[in-house]
Amino acid sequence: MKLASGHKAPLFVVKDIFGNTVDLDQIQNQKIMLSFFRYAECAMCNLQISKIMKHKDSFAEKGIKLITVFESPAESLKTSIANRHQFDFTIIADTHRDLYKLYKVNPSWLKTMRTITIKGIQHLSEAVKLGFKAGGKVEGTLHQIPADFLIGSDKNIEIAHYGNSVIDHFPLEELFKN
Repeated sequence: MKLASGHKAPLFVVKDIFGNTVDLDQIQNQKIMLSFFRYAECAMCNLQISKIMKHKDSFAEKGIKLITVFESPAESLKTSIANRHQFDFTIIADTHRDLYKLYKVNPSWLKTMRTITIKGIQHLSEAVKLGFKAGGKVEGTLHQIPADFLIGSDKNIEIAHYGNSVIDHFPLEELFKN
């Protein structure tokens, strides 16, 4: 069963791509946006990260810590995400899919196929214009679908958003409208 608003967030302790310990339970007095992506060279994932970067001040103002999870190994994520985007957020390499399983973030061929729309093509075109390569190295599950969880300082899930396509993340505008 998928997680939903009101559920206790599953806690975890892992290392980020730089070897720092990330203990969800130890993040105090702060909301957490836990976002699941595909892999380091995914053009659509990099496009979403670039959109997030446009809202970095809003994350700070709202006191929201961003934690991202990818299937790629740490070295690939350092090159394709951390060095490229220059944004202070936590990146976790989950090559064994432990956090994906914990948060019930599953791959789906059907949802991947839903990406092949005019909107999906527009997203890919926008990503390519920003310099992200279409068809980059796949280091994970090609048909992985994103998910986003806003976790309150009480460690309860406030928003649980399981994507319906490769480009379906929780709208950032909705996150910051209050």
